[in-house]
This record gives sequence, structure tokens and C-alpha cells, in this order.
Amino acid sequence: MDTPREQQVVEKYSEDSGKRKLTGIWFLVMRITAVSMALFHLYAAVTGAVNTQNAIHLMFAIPLIFLAYTCRVRDSERLPWYDVIPVVMGVAISAYYIYHFDRILYDLGYLMPTTADLFFGIAAILLLLEACRRAIGLAFPILVLVALAYAYFGRYLPGVWGHGGYGWADLVATFYMSPTGIYGSLMRTSSTVIVIFIMFGALLVTTGGGDTFMRLSNAATGRMSGGPAKAATLCSALFGSISGSTAANVATTGVFTIPLMKNNGYSPRFAAATEASASTGGQILPPIMGAAAFVMADVISTSYLEIIGAALIPALLFYLAIWMSVHFEAKRLGLNPVPKSQRPTLREGLFNIETLVVPIAVLVTMLVLRYTPTTAAVAAYFTAVFIYLFSWRSPGTLWERIKSLPAALEAGAMTAAMIAVIIGSVAIIASVISLTGLGLKVSSVILVVSGGDVLITLVLAMVVAIILGMGLPTVAAYMLAASVVAAAFIEAGLPSLSSHLFILYFAILSGVTPPVALAAYIGGAIAGSHWFKTALTATKISLGGFLIPYMFIYHPPLLGNGTPLEIALAVGSGVLGIIALAGSTIGYFLRPCSWLERGLLLAAALMLITGQLVTDVIGIVLIVGLFGWQYRHHRATLSRSSSPAAGKEPAQ
Repeated sequence: MDTPREQQVVEKYSEDSGKRKLTGIWFLVMRITAVSMALFHLYAAVTGAVNTQNAIHLMFAIPLIFLAYTCRVRDSERLPWYDVIPVVMGVAISAYYIYHFDRILYDLGYLMPTTADLFFGIAAILLLLEACRRAIGLAFPILVLVALAYAYFGRYLPGVWGHGGYGWADLVATFYMSPTGIYGSLMRTSSTVIVIFIMFGALLVTTGGGDTFMRLSNAATGRMSGGPAKAATLCSALFGSISGSTAANVATTGVFTIPLMKNNGYSPRFAAATEASASTGGQILPPIMGAAAFVMADVISTSYLEIIGAALIPALLFYLAIWMSVHFEAKRLGLNPVPKSQRPTLREGLFNIETLVVPIAVLVTMLVLRYTPTTAAVAAYFTAVFIYLFSWRSPGTLWERIKSLPAALEAGAMTAAMIAVIIGSVAIIASVISLTGLGLKVSSVILVVSGGDVLITLVLAMVVAIILGMGLPTVAAYMLAASVVAAAFIEAGLPSLSSHLFILYFAILSGVTPPVALAAYIGGAIAGSHWFKTALTATKISLGGFLIPYMFIYHPPLLGNGTPLEIALAVGSGVLGIIALAGSTIGYFLRPCSWLERGLLLAAALMLITGQLVTDVIGIVLIVGLFGWQYRHHRATLSRSSSPAAGKEPAQ
């Protein structure tokens, strides 16, 4: 059970932190709107998308945000009159676009905007900015305003950063009416694909998936040394792979896992950092990948299945890095397994597991059979509904289960609405970058500074992606970073898929990288540790994640490109490199490491980046040599020490 402090932290830092607690007629309006949005998208996914689906999607999303999120704390339990205006205008801007759809797109009306077009366009931009501010904070709307200012005032800038300039009427028409604007291709991805996957994840969680993840994780890892931290890693991976949000992941699973880790003997800082790192990894773990995989598929014109196939091995290596870090820390501290009386049995962990396994198996199978992501997600969704309603192991009566489904629809719609307003705002930034050529300018600067050297190009792109991703949700972080630095990878001759995965990794890792480390900030608040020290520790634990993108850039078999032997060798060298890196950062291998031994492990990890035979052999020799050295001294220490106290359960 959550302590009062932990509950306060969840309320303060979760994505629902600014939500109203409405009652009465407005609560009913909000719930009906959310459920209607979910049902519309399920219907459209089954029968086929309609031309105006992007506008209908946003027509639900903007009013939902203004109904659900408050402007001031004192309005948290009521809807003041001045918030009714944006709710109505949120419907009006999309209704106007739908009514004039043929004129705007088919008759190229966006090239000759009317006064009414400009009025509703300005209203759309302002509403998106305020909706984003309420839902995710001030940082991202400020970025949008900076982009707008650059689009208009860039004509006055000297040198490479200047451009020809655009008038406000041209900019508003482009953002509101053009095929690349807020109702354009990015919104299409949100309205046809992302929304269904978000609803699928919300259904799994709302119908007991979160509890199942926690039970299974504790049952699988309880016997191991440092079991609670390994359970946190496993649970956050499972939950994060479908939640689509780092912040939600930390706030949801952290209130359970962080106290368990602290009770087991981990420091509050390390416990918070572990949860932050594991939750961040959920955004790069298939099948959902924080919804960024769907946007990436649209941006680089690659199938979603190819993206998640390429992302799987690197994501597993990332979690191996976290797992080995918490393992070495447990060994360094001499932590014992969780007592048998305090951990669930494997049977308890597997109870009702079919509600998770079968729908996900349906999803993966249909993707492998080359069905569209939307079709696969819909099939998985209704499979999950059927199993939940008719499984004899599901809690409650059939009627009680049926009554719980609207809550799942509402939860999915609220998350989808938040992502929709984010994507609408991202579309504005993307349009500015395209109009002004900003992405090409940043990329050209990177290439000039790097002198064409691939490694320097990657390092500079990494820094830019981390900076641009700080404090932003997954989709926004990826899209913003990709818009700015992707051209540099193209000019450097790097493959598109690996380049965009590289960008996604570092945009996401900004969640644990100081100075704006949102995941570490939330985890530190729950654990009662200093946020900056927590972020530094999380960076250390996640260091493998900083190494992995370089590994798959230099060694494509890590993305599944190669023969089975090449892939197996790449995975083998990657595993060894990740273990060596974790041992170096924690300072433990078979026993505590000296600074020289830590340096040798770091050197071995770096040698295993490129996958070249010579460097791999050097890295393996270093690891094997150090292992032999430590094993001999470990055996000597054991022979001199007394036997373990009776009654203690052996660590695994």
C-alpha cells in the first residue's frame, strides 16, 4: 500500500497531476466525450479510415484536454466559465476544417486563405499551445513559440541561420490548412495507428495487467540477489513496453518497486535511479516503443514490423545493462534474496497470465503475417476484451467486468488525446523546420564541425538529441530531434533506420540525463533522494544505453541485418561489452574492482563496439584475463573465509 508521501508524489508528478476531479454534469460530459472518441476510433479501425479522421481525432482531443486539465489549482474540482470557451472552440476549429475540407485540400484553398480561415487557424495554434501547457508543462509550448518566432523573424538573422522570411498569413495557413500542418500526415499516424495501440495498452493495464506484471516480476526474481531491483527492471520493461510514457511508468510502478528496493538494502538514490532507467527503457522496447515507432515508420517510409524487429536486440541489451548493474550493486553490497514468505510463488505470478500473453501473441503473429499495425492492434484489442470478459479467472462477475470496460476506453482516450495535441504542436515545429531549412542548417554545421568523421558526427548528433529531448514526451522528443539532426546522418551516408533509432535512443535518454531528467526527478521524489544525484546514478546505470546506439551504427547485425551467424556473433560481443561496462561503472565483477580493473573493463567494452575481429579479440582477451585474475583471488578469499551462516538462502 502506498504511504501518504508516495501517494502525494504520484499525484504531483504523474501525468494526471494537473487533472481535474470533476463531478456532476461536466464529469459526465468528459467521460462521454472520451468513450465516444475511443468507440469512434475502434469503429474506424474496423471499417476503414475516413478522409476527415485527422480532424475528428483532434475535435475530440482538444476539448478533452481542456475538460480534464485545469489552468489553476483552485479550479481542480470545477469547470469555470472561461474554460468552456476553449472546449467549444476546440470543437469549432475542427468542425470548420471538416466543413471546408474539399475546398482546403482538393481545391488548394490553403494557398488562398480567407479571413475566416486565418481566424480559425490562429485559434487552432493558440489552443494547441495551451492544451500542451496544461497536459505536459511549459517547456514544449515555449519551443513552439521559439519556432514561430524564428519562422517570422528569421529574415533579420545574419549568416547561415537567416532565411527569406514568411508573413503571418502564410504561416497560419500552412500550419492550419496545408497537408503538412496540424491535420497532416503526422496527425494521420496518431489518428489511425497510435490511438489504437494506446487503447490496447490501457485495456491491458486497466483490466489487471499492471498487477500481473508485478506478481510475475517478483516471482521470477525474488530468489536472486538484489531481487527487488531485478523485479523493478523486469516489471518496468513489461509495463513500459505498452504504457507509452516514461513519466507514467515511473509514477505507476515506482511506488511499489522503490520501497521494495530500499527495504532490500539499496540506497534511496540507487533505487530511484534503477526505476528511472528501467522506465526509460520501456520507450525503446517493442511493441509500442512510446508510440514513436509509428511516427518513425511514417517519417522514413519503413514498415512498423521492420522497425520493431530492428529495435528488439538493442532494447534487450539495454535492459541487460540495467540488470547487470543492479546485480553487481547487490553483490557489492552483499544483499540477500527476498525472504520466501514475502514473495509470490511462480504459480501466483502466472495466475491470469493469459490475459496478457494471448493478446500480445495475436498482435505479434498478425504483424509477422504482414497485416497493418492498425488491423493487428484491433484484433489484439478485441482478443483481450474477450478473454477478460469470459475467462473464469478474471475477477468479479461478467456484469462487473462489462461495467469496467468504459474506464479502459476512457483511460486510452485521455492518453491518446494528450499525444494528439503534442503531435499537432510537433507538426508546427516540423513545418517551420521544413519551411526555413533549419534542419539542413543544423546538419550542415554538424558536418562542418565533424569534418565528415562519422564518430564526431554521431557524438554531436547525440548531444543535440539529448538537449532537444529534455523534458519532452517520447513522440515530441523523437520528432523534434529527428527534424533537426536526421539530415546530418543522410549526408554522412548512414542508413535511415539505424540513424533514426540512434536519434530515438538519445532523445529518450534525456529522461535520465541532467540537467532536465524528468524520470530521475520523479523517481527521486518517490524515494526521497536528491534529484540531481539520482540523475547521475541513473545515467551511470543506463550507460549501456549510451553505448548501444554506437554499437548498432558500427555493427548492423545488431539490428538483425545479416546472416544468423553474424547476428549471433554481434549479440555475443554486445552482451560481453554490456557486462564489462556494467562492471566498470559499478566497480564489481566477481569481486570489488580496483580502479585499474575498472579501467580494463571499460576498455574492453569500448573495444567491443565496432564488431571488428581485431577489436573484439582484444576486448574478449581483456575480459577473460580479468575474469581469471578475479576468480583466482575470489577462490582464495573464499578458502580463507568462514562458511556462510546457516539458514540463509543462497543468492543466485
